[in-house]
Amino acid sequence: MERPAKRKCTAAGTGKVPCKYGKKCYRKNLEHLKQFKHYDDDEADEEVLSKDVVNNAEAADACESVQTGETIHPACVGSGSQEHKKLPTSHGEIIKCIEGLFLVKMPPDFYDFWQFCEQLNEDIPADALYDTLGLQLVGPFDALSGKLTGRNIKCMDDALCHWRYYYDPPEMQTVLRGDDEKLYHLGYFRDSPKEMPVFVASNFAQDSCKICKVGGNLFAAISKEISTALKKAKDSVMKAKLKKLNGTLIEFAEAKKYALDEATKKRPKPMAATFHGAGMVVPYNSATEVGYRPLPVSDAELRALLRKISSSSTDELHKKNMVELQDIIMNVHLANDECDYGMGLELGLDLFCFGCPKLHSVLLHIITLAYRLLDREEFAQIITAHLSRRKKGADLSVIDTP
Repeated sequence: MERPAKRKCTAAGTGKVPCKYGKKCYRKNLEHLKQFKHYDDDEADEEVLSKDVVNNAEAADACESVQTGETIHPACVGSGSQEHKKLPTSHGEIIKCIEGLFLVKMPPDFYDFWQFCEQLNEDIPADALYDTLGLQLVGPFDALSGKLTGRNIKCMDDALCHWRYYYDPPEMQTVLRGDDEKLYHLGYFRDSPKEMPVFVASNFAQDSCKICKVGGNLFAAISKEISTALKKAKDSVMKAKLKKLNGTLIEFAEAKKYALDEATKKRPKPMAATFHGAGMVVPYNSATEVGYRPLPVSDAELRALLRKISSSSTDELHKKNMVELQDIIMNVHLANDECDYGMGLELGLDLFCFGCPKLHSVLLHIITLAYRLLDREEFAQIITAHLSRRKKGADLSVIDTP
């Protein structure tokens, strides 16, 4: 089907050059706003300009203070003593604390699951599932336990990278860690930082970037883990423990009205599977076909190209192979000009999932631009922090152990 022609705007009489991104432009610096037109009238641009003077000043203050931890919500700051093992704050303050640390809100099942684990192990809820399933509660759960506070991280990047595995895209947030060999872990997967997770997913970081759906909430995910463990268990004592855990889980989940099947929350059909397989969702207008267009190469062709780039033995060969990638990137720029921001996100995620450090600088530019054009600034911050300290292995906690 032939794509409809895009409308071209003019800036007659305004003295400003039309910005190609219009109202969706992510650039907020003052010089850009002075030179380029984004709205239908100058008054609207001037209003945005005046607001950004204030916002930029506040942002500058925040950036300056983040290095000292001043931007961390007070509820996140503890002394580290036993008295502060649990946050002495209201539920509302805890929610703000976690959002301040991780830039996303946690769903209700997150807090209810912590309560469930407290019933299993009052002293150390994070270890409640370790003896039976080999799982530990980590990530934002460390903020609930009081282990992760504004006092034991140096900057916001610490929290954003806390238990972020090598192949965890910004859309995935680890909340349960497994073994240190295959680096199995479970986490929430969300399409937008402003929305709740669409499902709980798993990944074996030692093996690949593949992300698999496990359940619609943490209770459903653990129910599946118990079923898998029961099939593998040979010891009668362990089987009895697992059955007891399963009964307790079912009772608690039913009381809280959580479904234990694998059904996930309603989610629009993904535009592309991406290399990780969990899918990518972006706003798309089916009538105008605006929002996404597929990459000009297949997944197999892109993988082959990236393998050539990563294995380039000389600088000359590397530059030659990069020319092919630059052609694809040029298509992304053209797609961005016509508001098909999904193409850039797809390419960025594929480059991230390929996992080659040589591609980090290229993918960072592509994917952060895509996130910002899609109004997913929080994801842009997360990927920037992650790539600056991306590492393999299981040593992923930013909390200093005694």
